[in-house]
Amino acid sequence: MPAPEHDPYAVLGVPPSASAREITVAYRRLVRTLHPDTGAGRPDARHGLDEVLAAYRTLHDPRRRAAHDATRRRRERSRRPATDAQPVVRVHRSEAPIRLRTGPVRMEFTYELPLRRDERDAVESLLAWLLRPLRGRDD
Repeated sequence: MPAPEHDPYAVLGVPPSASAREITVAYRRLVRTLHPDTGAGRPDARHGLDEVLAAYRTLHDPRRRAAHDATRRRRERSRRPATDAQPVVRVHRSEAPIRLRTGPVRMEFTYELPLRRDERDAVESLLAWLLRPLRGRDD
């Protein structure tokens, strides 16, 4: 795999979303221009050709390309500045109705609070009112 500063996509001049056909076309175009037989007058042609061959070797093989893309994504994630932002929490809400199956339930409440007589009467009446829907079922 090429060194981190030599991105095969940049060497071939294609975007990371390029298809295999686009990669091959870019590779062939560059080989024609950088090959020693056609570019004999340029001293950097041999080095450029080596980079193009290495980039094509990486991107032409699906396994190597997938490994390179994974490494590239990890490297880009590590370069991002750390932020203090909280992660986004997504809650999935089901549109289906909730159906609960319940059996008979017997509830018993025991409470002991040091209350004055008027406070105790108020709490007892509140509890009686809250438990009113349940009273007729289990008696």
